[in-house]
Amino acid sequence: MPSSLLFGINNEGRVYTLSTGGTMWRELPYNGQEFKKLSAVPHFLWGLGGDHQIYVYVHGLDIPIRIREESYENERWLPIEGFSSRLLPTDRFHFSNADGTVDRSTDRIRLPSMCWQWEGDWQLELTLDGQPLDHNGWTYAVDFPAQYHAKKQWSSCVRRRLWVRTAKYCAMNSWCAIAPLHKDATTEPFIDISIGGQNVAGTHPGTMLVWAVTSHNRVMFRSGVSTKSPEGARWNHIPVPLGCEVNQVSVGSMGLVWASLLDGRALVRLGVTRDNLQGESWLEVRSPGDNLRIIQLSVGNCSVWAVTHDKQVWFRKGVKSEGAGVSEELAAGSGWLQMVGRMLQISTTSNDQLFAVGVDDRVIYHRYGICPEDLTGKRWRILRAPLQVSRASSNASLSRDKFHRSLIHLGVRSNTVY
Repeated sequence: MPSSLLFGINNEGRVYTLSTGGTMWRELPYNGQEFKKLSAVPHFLWGLGGDHQIYVYVHGLDIPIRIREESYENERWLPIEGFSSRLLPTDRFHFSNADGTVDRSTDRIRLPSMCWQWEGDWQLELTLDGQPLDHNGWTYAVDFPAQYHAKKQWSSCVRRRLWVRTAKYCAMNSWCAIAPLHKDATTEPFIDISIGGQNVAGTHPGTMLVWAVTSHNRVMFRSGVSTKSPEGARWNHIPVPLGCEVNQVSVGSMGLVWASLLDGRALVRLGVTRDNLQGESWLEVRSPGDNLRIIQLSVGNCSVWAVTHDKQVWFRKGVKSEGAGVSEELAAGSGWLQMVGRMLQISTTSNDQLFAVGVDDRVIYHRYGICPEDLTGKRWRILRAPLQVSRASSNASLSRDKFHRSLIHLGVRSNTVY
């Protein structure tokens, strides 16, 4: 089994990682950016910076991330002129996508961000279904929606050829800033971030779901996030019921989303499926008690955990992510169960393992004994691991105890532990 990672942030905003195959905490390379919160899936770490903006960190991939941009050049045969770029008003764009519905002029196709680089110029695709084409790359058809052939025929009234260009993601093992909501990033900064959804049934391989909360208590969904597009495409605002102010959000590996409200209640997102990754509606879930306010939630696979304002830890019974997209009961569960011990912060993995930071000692704890038959586990167990000391480390003088006391946030999520 490949090793997995546990991430943590100390009180200086530095990010550390502990491998299941290792025995020591290691600091990620420091580039001057401190962090407040982390959320991770295998190879992709999202963070809330000290500037309240969002960053993504891609790591541990053996094969570089590449995307192929495509643009079809379309021409129509005209009397006297022959094939021409002068198309009919009802035709598709001169340069378009495969079905002609989108303008794909090559001079307008840009890199997704500064984290990408072109690997060459535009080149012609010189094969069609494995059949070689001539050096010009043209394919022919009766009309644009019809089937294309490598050879020109007497009935060929249109032709097209495919231009391709490859881009490579060049920000491996470094933090890449995600575009803010507004030109002025301080207009509406972020206060929380969560990534998951890598196991939503029926989705395209590599799909991931990223949810966030802004300082205006608005919930945002990052569309288009995948292993081929680590940054995603854009932020989409997800409305919440009137009177609800969200301050924290958590998404599990199968797409189940819970959010905590300023007044201590919780919301669960219903209808998250492969056809609607954003979900359809919200359902209110009451706090564990009349005088208890939920301040943090963490979603696993068959578990949802909460911390209330008195730092008590609670387990939500009856939750099962598989089927939660079509079942309100499986998404919302049936009741709260209190655990022994007070914790400052919790984080759940995709296989329902639970990690926490102690209230008084700031020590990392693991919930021992969690298994499919006992999702609440047996007891809290201290996770002991020293801090690796090196001359290159900016925190070389930090002792193990000081690091543990200063830990303020955990980011854990993977097939086993992150």
